[in-house]
Amino acid sequence: MGNMTIKLVAFDMDGTFLNDKNTYNHQRFGEILQKLRARDIRVVAASGSQYQRLLDQFAEFNSEMDFVSQNGAAVYSNGEPLLIQAMPEEAVTATLDIINNQFPSTDIAEHLVVGVKSAYVDQTISQAAFDLTYHYYNHLQRVDNLPTVTPKILQDQVTSIGVTFANHVDFKSVITNLRQALPVGLSSQTSGYNTELISENSVNKAAGLRELQNRFNIADDEIMTFGDNENDLSMLKLTPYGYAVENATDKIKNSVSHYTESNNDEGVLNVLSRLV
Repeated sequence: MGNMTIKLVAFDMDGTFLNDKNTYNHQRFGEILQKLRARDIRVVAASGSQYQRLLDQFAEFNSEMDFVSQNGAAVYSNGEPLLIQAMPEEAVTATLDIINNQFPSTDIAEHLVVGVKSAYVDQTISQAAFDLTYHYYNHLQRVDNLPTVTPKILQDQVTSIGVTFANHVDFKSVITNLRQALPVGLSSQTSGYNTELISENSVNKAAGLRELQNRFNIADDEIMTFGDNENDLSMLKLTPYGYAVENATDKIKNSVSHYTESNNDEGVLNVLSRLV
């Protein structure tokens, strides 16, 4: 590792830090976290999923960590929001109209609206789809007529809208259509599992980390990042120390110069243990 100075490490969750059983080696992570914090290195979980889920996943550690949630739309440090990048009301309405009117309903497996307090799905969602969504958003509420909700109706700020396409669709072509149709000022990022997460243009994991960098005076080359998928690209390219896990997509592997073992082989923890 030479004589680089690292002041912040950030890892994606699903497919990167978490193994395929949706968990991680708590004991080993706890020991590494203690050593990192003793050296004043900040430890950040950077995920497409919501803050509340990350708090649950790191229940015994979260007072020692920072969180870039919803791909960077909601950033928290010391339990306080540093950044909440909300979508304007008219952009929420326009996006829901596109999802519900421009695609055949059979092409959409499900969609959800993500706020700061909770995520929201339609009352009519199947239990199976609810359970799948709950896996990423464990503050999840059913609402009447999701296609017509607004921040006012929800009494929440809307930070992201997620849409999951059915397995039979040509994912590349539907996301091209979706991205072309989105209102000005919004963009979508693939978060794996046929899911697009739509937010303000400025939202990505690197922009989320930037809030922490500004707060704690950390340079780009003092950061180490880990990822496996397209929504990790911004933070992997932010620093010379971006790592792809073995199970990452080829696009990600071709964009970085550092590699580690797969999410099932504790690839992130292996590099962090060498760091400490």
